[in-house]
Amino acid sequence: MTINGKMTIATALNDAVATLSLNNSIESPRLDAEVLLCNILKCERISLVINKDKSLSDSEYALFSDFVLRRQKNEPVSYIIGSKEFMSLDFYVTNGVLIPRPDTEILVEKIIEIFKDKQADIIDLCTGSGAIAISLAYYLDKCSFVAIDKYDICLETAQKNAKKHSVDERIDFIKADVLENLSISKEFDCIVSNPPYIKNVVLSSLPADVKNFEPEYALDGGDDGLIFYRKITDFACKSLKKGGVLAYEIGFDQGESVRKILNDTGEFLNISVIKDLAGLDRVVIGEKR
Repeated sequence: MTINGKMTIATALNDAVATLSLNNSIESPRLDAEVLLCNILKCERISLVINKDKSLSDSEYALFSDFVLRRQKNEPVSYIIGSKEFMSLDFYVTNGVLIPRPDTEILVEKIIEIFKDKQADIIDLCTGSGAIAISLAYYLDKCSFVAIDKYDICLETAQKNAKKHSVDERIDFIKADVLENLSISKEFDCIVSNPPYIKNVVLSSLPADVKNFEPEYALDGGDDGLIFYRKITDFACKSLKKGGVLAYEIGFDQGESVRKILNDTGEFLNISVIKDLAGLDRVVIGEKR
């Protein structure tokens, strides 16, 4: 329906859902359309229902149409609107930075559980958008942090997010390559990482919105998907305090492989694999002897 020649919210949404439904790889066309329109109108989703007969301005409708076409071509919603919620915090994201996933919250929640109300030095390797380090800093106000990434776009994005959530004074951002001989002249109570862990032969079979838009360097874990775990575990053997915690996010089929990497060093005990809500392996955690 249009009113005085203007497109209403309800009609615009219905048209958008029809457009997005043409792409079979888009699993939630209505949700995507609603999130895109809410971003433009600066409102909550319930407002779209309450105000369904309200007319969009020409500029609002033009921008919404552009957003829908971008999504129809598989561009992730988070890149289109420039944000993603993680741990109940809003993170700025952009092309070149991995979009934070809900699965990673399991890793963050575990570290919060361990270090709640404690003072600790924590380092986040392959920080990307900074979602892990910043969320931990937000919820662990007695801890201090170092966040490492190789790529300028990631560090710039993470620093922007740290300032947004007022934790930038407790996080040192450092540009470094985790796969090189990483050397930092201090020991940590916790090393945490969600590194690239997808086998490179699998990259071409990933969903279109991942393989065509998200940075390959944030996904590619080498021939077996484990190259970063080996390097970071070596670093942890030298840089974790006695009793310190090493915690990884892992792929659903990597639990035993990553557990073995830690176990084979002889430097870790109490190594455990934590499952996600779907019952799949998601986190490996161990304690430095």
